[in-house]
Amino acid sequence: MIQLTPNDLPVGHPLPWSLLDGDGNLVLGSGNIIPDARDLALVFRHGTVCRDDAGDEAAQDLRPASGPLGLQVGTLLHLKLDGEAARPAASRLIGFIEQGLFVTWPQLGGRDLPLQAGDGVVLRGFSGQAIHSFTSTITAVCRSPFRYLVLSAPVQQHATPVRKAARVPTRLAAYLTEPGDDDGIDRSTARLSLLSDLSTGGALVQTTAPAPAPGSRVRLRFNLRTASLDSEVVIDGWVRMPPAGAAGDDADFPAFGVAFDVLAERELTLLQCYIYEQLLSSTRMPVQPAAAAAV
Repeated sequence: MIQLTPNDLPVGHPLPWSLLDGDGNLVLGSGNIIPDARDLALVFRHGTVCRDDAGDEAAQDLRPASGPLGLQVGTLLHLKLDGEAARPAASRLIGFIEQGLFVTWPQLGGRDLPLQAGDGVVLRGFSGQAIHSFTSTITAVCRSPFRYLVLSAPVQQHATPVRKAARVPTRLAAYLTEPGDDDGIDRSTARLSLLSDLSTGGALVQTTAPAPAPGSRVRLRFNLRTASLDSEVVIDGWVRMPPAGAAGDDADFPAFGVAFDVLAERELTLLQCYIYEQLLSSTRMPVQPAAAAAV
């Protein structure tokens, strides 16, 4: 990823690429507009802003395909050596065959995890229905046309059903407007806001403008990246008071809560997938006992 500065972004014009946070999560999709300098300051308020050095084309061309355990191509995976208690590295499913998986080379803190053929690994991924934990063996290490691993078919599978979406910290840019009958939005005039907390029931919102009055109606339009695909989401809701200490009680960018209306199936599914990819990213994996791995 390439780290950006405020001078790199065209205020008032469509973005040439998607903006990402330091972990590669989507902040604002390409083609969107940052209206003015205060909106630009809000985007950079909570950390680094980056873009993908490979561009967005690969992600946009990727199409979901279901593999073992219902995991889709592009699914975030957490991987670590079997029997180790260390923090897992991040990888993604890039393909599969009947007896194995193809995954990107796992990285931890921006560095490749030292792995070799024959190593046993523990993985975890979210299928949209459950978080799947399983073990596998590295059958091949490939370096062309890029670095990736070939894994044996999953064994010792365990699935944890996901029934209720939790609240996760986020850093998503969203356009804030009043609900209307039109399906479009003028991004050159709409107020940009930042979602710093998200669940299927609502979000914590920061904006450069004064916070709307509690009980007023608002519409949020933003992009979610799930399974490496960007999808636009439009959700209506009503404003409520934020919890004490929300967003650090930032006087320059006031925070308020938005309680979502009942979500349509598409929006609910996208939010659930996004939330559990974020949970997967922040959850530590249990150590598999060496004795059990040998069975």
